[in-house]
Amino acid sequence: MKRNNNNIIMIALVVIALVMGIAYAAFATTLNINGTAEIKSTWDIRFEAGTCTPTVTKDSGKASSGTISVQGTTATVTASMASPGDKLSCTVTAKNYGTLAAKRTSWTVTSPTQFFNVTATPATTGTVTPLAAKAGDTIASETLTITIEYLSTVTTQPTQQTFTGVATYAQAL
Repeated sequence: MKRNNNNIIMIALVVIALVMGIAYAAFATTLNINGTAEIKSTWDIRFEAGTCTPTVTKDSGKASSGTISVQGTTATVTASMASPGDKLSCTVTAKNYGTLAAKRTSWTVTSPTQFFNVTATPATTGTVTPLAAKAGDTIASETLTITIEYLSTVTTQPTQQTFTGVATYAQAL
């Protein structure tokens, strides 16, 4: 009889477990969350037109000249130096057309040879930003200057020389 009662209890426990499992399955629900995120900001920093101004420091009877042409993120300087000691300063404006605030992280120019000295000078012309950020770190526009100097110590006539300037901008956080 004891064995019969144990079997009845075992069967009752199994039936209760099955009923609980079925009841859980009937009342269990999985919730899913789906969504999308759209980016509305734009990153668009590029050069605007620039100018070149010669400074003649030696009287050679000829003036140095230069032009700067702009195509998006590339500015090309073409300089014609008349004599040793002459300088040519070219300025170009980097402007933020995007909605993200930007800051300049570097501005370097490689000097080509022993014939020329090429330097880069940053000068901020605006502090208005498309988006709020820390004052002084962001730009709406900024003037960059490249100064090319035909060294007065040159004793041989150089041919065409090439230099490269790189201005790097990053998102201002």
